[in-house]
Amino acid sequence: MKSLFKIIRRYISSTILLVAFVVLLNILALTYVAVQYEEGLNQTEGLASTSASQQLEDVAAQLEQTPEGYRISQKGLEILNDNRYIWGMLLDGSGSVVWEWQLPEDFARSYSLADVASFSRWYLKDYPVRVWEYGDGLLVLGQDPNLYFRIILVFSNVYLNAVSQYIAIFFILNSILIFGLALWFGYRFYRSLRPLARGVEALADNRPVLLSEKGITEELARKLNRTSRILEQQSEKLRQRDDARTEWISGVSHDIRTPLALITGYSEALAAEETLSPENHQRAESIRRQSLIIRQLISDLNLTSKLEYNAQPLHMTEYRPAVLLREIAADYYNEGLADCYDIDVNISGEAEQICLTGDTGLLKRALRNVIGNSIRHNPEGCRISAVLLSDSGHVIWRFSDSGPGIPRAVVDILQNRSDSGRRMHIMGLRIVMQIISAHGGRVLFPRNGDGAYGVEFILPGKEETDGR
Repeated sequence: MKSLFKIIRRYISSTILLVAFVVLLNILALTYVAVQYEEGLNQTEGLASTSASQQLEDVAAQLEQTPEGYRISQKGLEILNDNRYIWGMLLDGSGSVVWEWQLPEDFARSYSLADVASFSRWYLKDYPVRVWEYGDGLLVLGQDPNLYFRIILVFSNVYLNAVSQYIAIFFILNSILIFGLALWFGYRFYRSLRPLARGVEALADNRPVLLSEKGITEELARKLNRTSRILEQQSEKLRQRDDARTEWISGVSHDIRTPLALITGYSEALAAEETLSPENHQRAESIRRQSLIIRQLISDLNLTSKLEYNAQPLHMTEYRPAVLLREIAADYYNEGLADCYDIDVNISGEAEQICLTGDTGLLKRALRNVIGNSIRHNPEGCRISAVLLSDSGHVIWRFSDSGPGIPRAVVDILQNRSDSGRRMHIMGLRIVMQIISAHGGRVLFPRNGDGAYGVEFILPGKEETDGR
């Protein structure tokens, strides 16, 4: 957290610096404008200000002098009303009112030169006024103080002509400065965080991290370095544990192989002995079958351990999936498959010609595990369907049987949707998934029309395999 506060503090300071630079630029720009304005005033021969407008000129044009005095035409009254004037008067050369329109009763009817000078620039009795020269007199029009107010500004024409230029210069300089400082601060921030990003990528790739512990990211770099060391230590401990586990499994497999071979051999000899009673003959046959199961379990345990830790080398050769599938089915029949079982092999014409590269020994093991799984779990017999086809450059193997299929609980465990598989024997299917994954494929468990789960392999075609 201290490192984060340090970063925040650093960039608050940077923001203040940015604002200070912008303010300084604005001061310089305003100074430049003031200098130009002063020069414009000096170039004039005096100052002049007028409040005349087209409205006043139009009203003055509608006044005419008659023997009875001054009068305004109907058009003049319309101009006054349209432009929201509420009273008006005409002063002669001596300051006396010689014409008035809606002039309030409390207004004087004669004004001195000082009075005229005062209200012509500002207000007359809180009314903003406009004045216009009329002959040797002065036309004065009053406006509603609730709607208008009046200020007096004097500008040089030189300044007014350069306003657009000043605005453009002001905007461009501010934009350039803000953009340049933003890029500078952003680059500094990027340069500070770039080593941290590389460190995080190294951690994700399980590579050691050694960052420089200085600057605003000092604390974060120190924590990444410490995390890297902890992960290295944990990885080493896990590697040692996995090596010990693999060596233990391999040692147990080796140590148990000799006594298991003796048990298997003696049980086979006893089962073949004709002098044994039927009961003892059955017992010897049961011992033989169970010893074979133990040997298969030990082999599966050893293989899955090697596959899990990539300790099983792949002996890659070219093979034809169609031939491999037929060989496995033929092996089961040659080994004396019971009549209650039937393996139906169906290969598409396109899949018949496909040639792939893989470890045929492991692939045969996967095929035997799947077919053998259907045989073991259907003791009363079933029909096993093995389909091989090609789709979108992939080779697809589909297996199902006429029995209940793979239980839903087993599928959930294999697809990591459940962790209750400690009491379930799923090593055979797990080995199948490891073997197919080692060949760049994946295993699915589709449901057939009866709701039973089967097994499906999807292996990449030869071009994809070669390009890996």
